Amino acid sequence: MFGCADLIGKPYRLGADGTGPDGAIDCIHVVYRVLKETGIPTPVFKPAWYTATHRVVARDLLTWGRRIAEPAYDGDILLLKQDRMAFAVVWSHGILYINNRMEKVAWCLTEMVQDYYAFRCSRLSGN
Repeated sequence: MFGCADLIGKPYRLGADGTGPDGAIDCIHVVYRVLKETGIPTPVFKPAWYTATHRVVARDLLTWGRRIAEPAYDGDILLLKQDRMAFAVVWSHGILYINNRMEKVAWCLTEMVQDYYAFRCSRLSGN
């Protein structure tokens, strides 16, 4: 349907937006790419997110959308609860995220991701 499948397997590099010669991308830019492809307005990007806590980023995302219990729609954003903050995004009945072992963009079934905070754009809040 849209061009997000080509993200799978792209190398990870912190701060990369996918436009470099190697196609490297980070988790924030994976989310922004999916939102753009699905026509969902993006939250204001803040470079400070790279060093912020989950709480700070969650507060910022609440100005853009609302917290949800279960991600279900393409474009729902997840903040993964792990040692360092990481973004993921719902796409095609699964989750696009950075696989830390492979250091590449990967996809998995939604139910395989368990520890997260999830947000949905206000435009989709009725869904």
